[in-house]
Amino acid sequence: MNPVYLEILNYAWRMVATWWWLVLPLFLQQYFVYFWLFWRVELWFQRLFRPVMLEIRLPRETLKPLKAMEVVMTSLHGAVYNPPDWWEAYIDGQPQTGLSFDIVSIGGKIHFYIRFHADYRDQVEAAIWGQYPIAEIIEVPDYTKQVPMDIPNKEWDMFGWDFRLDKVNQIPIKTYEKFENPGEKEEEKVDPLGTLLESLGKIKPGEQLWIQIRATPQGEGSAEKFFKAGEELRDKMARRQPKSKSKPLLREMFDFIVYGAKGAEEEKKEMFPPEMRLTPGEKDSLIEVERKIGKPIFMVGIRTIYMGKKDVWFKPNFRLVLNYFNNFASPDTNSIIPWSETITRVKKSPFVPMNWILPRRAYLKTRKLFRLYRERLNYKSPLFGGDRGRFILNVEEMATLYHFPGSITSPVPGLNRVESKQTIPPDLPM
Repeated sequence: MNPVYLEILNYAWRMVATWWWLVLPLFLQQYFVYFWLFWRVELWFQRLFRPVMLEIRLPRETLKPLKAMEVVMTSLHGAVYNPPDWWEAYIDGQPQTGLSFDIVSIGGKIHFYIRFHADYRDQVEAAIWGQYPIAEIIEVPDYTKQVPMDIPNKEWDMFGWDFRLDKVNQIPIKTYEKFENPGEKEEEKVDPLGTLLESLGKIKPGEQLWIQIRATPQGEGSAEKFFKAGEELRDKMARRQPKSKSKPLLREMFDFIVYGAKGAEEEKKEMFPPEMRLTPGEKDSLIEVERKIGKPIFMVGIRTIYMGKKDVWFKPNFRLVLNYFNNFASPDTNSIIPWSETITRVKKSPFVPMNWILPRRAYLKTRKLFRLYRERLNYKSPLFGGDRGRFILNVEEMATLYHFPGSITSPVPGLNRVESKQTIPPDLPM
């Protein structure tokens, strides 16, 4: 080889051997940002996050419609929405906090809980009292701390999983308006929550069934991306052609000279627009998509756990939750289904030696799910495997899943209600 080429190659090799580390930040930037934020957010939660858990108790004569709970959800969205700026997010580690809506049955006693950052307590209570002025709101200890922390163990067993959406986020689930008819009396209304409450009331002493709905309000960038994707899905469902960009005058003249005038068939416009050729089912789906993208949204994660002492633990009781979420599925809408990766069971492997460690693998999955439930964390990080366990629901869908049932539509004896409504004493003369 020419000595000049050898000298060039030798010089290039010395450059690479000396300065190779300069390219590392390009490949490690994503990991560095992730671990930096992980560290800062953990510090913020340890130093500044003060969780508070409220239990909502309603009087027996509650007659509020489900529409009232949608107003509450809209108010809660604005109450806790406080997006951090650049310094707060990357230096202080402050995240956008959310709420945890929990429906819990402990030995057949049903409770409605809301957990959130203590700084927003006044706003949260005002949002609830604005629609339910006779509700009783009390601060209670975290129910997840009232059971052994080493479940599953010799006395307790546990089963659970996370949920996910079956279709894309822009397609809504079946909401409460599909269960109601205009002009219905209170005793004629169908409450989808009634099925769940009836099942939760049958939980025996020594058993517990928990349902957790973690909701983080979304705004600005996230909401804009969601709305834009919803518009694209809407246009696709309506069979609308994408808008063609206008060509410059010189390009049009060139196309006319080269290709000639367009034929009559190409210039002929259709008599009816694509929207008028949709089937009734396609029209209903299109309307539902437009309804969803037009309301405030939450980033949501849903998780359930069934646990109990081994002498009363009955594993098929987990189907009580499945029956509840099946109410919100229909052919024209979305559905909430179990996320198979999170189910606390392990399938047998064709490789027989692997089956020897199945009990240990199932135990580790169960411990992980229990820890994530207690700490209200997501199942996977965005960096390692994606956060597929979370999805987007608007305030109407949230009100459908979590609301305060009336005493007529859901006369469940195990529901923790207030025996008499609270009243404010009249002003007495001085």
